[in-house]
Amino acid sequence: MRTAIIIGLTIAVAGCAHIISLPPQVTLTEVEPSGRAAKPPDCNMPVLRHEPLRDFRKVAIVEGLGNVYASEADVLPAVQRKACETGADAIVILTSRAQTSETSTGYYINSVAIEYGKENPAAAGTAYKMLR
Repeated sequence: MRTAIIIGLTIAVAGCAHIISLPPQVTLTEVEPSGRAAKPPDCNMPVLRHEPLRDFRKVAIVEGLGNVYASEADVLPAVQRKACETGADAIVILTSRAQTSETSTGYYINSVAIEYGKENPAAAGTAYKMLR
């Protein structure tokens, strides 16, 4: 009887230790056509935490959601892979956090895929025009 209890507890503990981890779910919503060819899924997609100072345009919204045990490190690579499909130059992270809401629970990343335009001359320094 004692052996049966020990075996039962061992199986129960082992079952609790095994957590099913689903891959992150990523959605892409086009903002405007990029006009560029898709990059390979393993492209080097830079991640920005703030909008760049140079001119850019937003081409897509890329959202990723991992399970409740996921972290940014688990979800971000899937977001980057999806952004590569747009031909974008970089992604700007707008939100990156663990969340619990009525519709979902897990790690959430909201980002924007961007393409760079021409340099913004005012971004390099401040230019003033003197009025007299």
